[in-house]
Amino acid sequence: SHQFEENILFTHKGISGPAILQISSYWREKSPITIDLLPHFDLLSHLKTERSLHPKATLNTILSRRLPKNFVKALSGTYIPDKPINTLSDKDLDSVTTKLKKWELYPSGTEGYRTAEVSLGGVNTTNLSSQTMESNDIPGLYFIGEAVDVTGPLGGYNFQWAWASGFAAGQYV
Repeated sequence: SHQFEENILFTHKGISGPAILQISSYWREKSPITIDLLPHFDLLSHLKTERSLHPKATLNTILSRRLPKNFVKALSGTYIPDKPINTLSDKDLDSVTTKLKKWELYPSGTEGYRTAEVSLGGVNTTNLSSQTMESNDIPGLYFIGEAVDVTGPLGGYNFQWAWASGFAAGQYV
């Protein structure tokens, strides 16, 4: 399994952001992705402490201090209980923690190629000269950049590949 420690962004159409763009290279349709909504944070201990310190506070209020208020509101009542924290058992708090630390989603799809920032596929590198980017089968035909099946992580690697492969082909054209 692949893991990325990056930000996520909630949009009007779904989720995005660096972590989602990174995982999109590996995600396959009808497969889940798992998101830790509070990385490097011991949520279970925090909830137990809050239950002792603020027993009448609702779970929504406590979670809204750590997560976006509208997000907590959307999960409230169905996914997480909207109750005073002193009414929740250790088992309830453990369940809430699991749901938020291992939030499992089944994406319904992507925005498609029109808005893609990450793409897979292209001409297989075994069919190209690694020095010139020329097709092994059709002399004089060159492939560079995104047209070639080379994928790197976000952060400029695909730009570097595009420039380097274009430079290599340009030396021989």
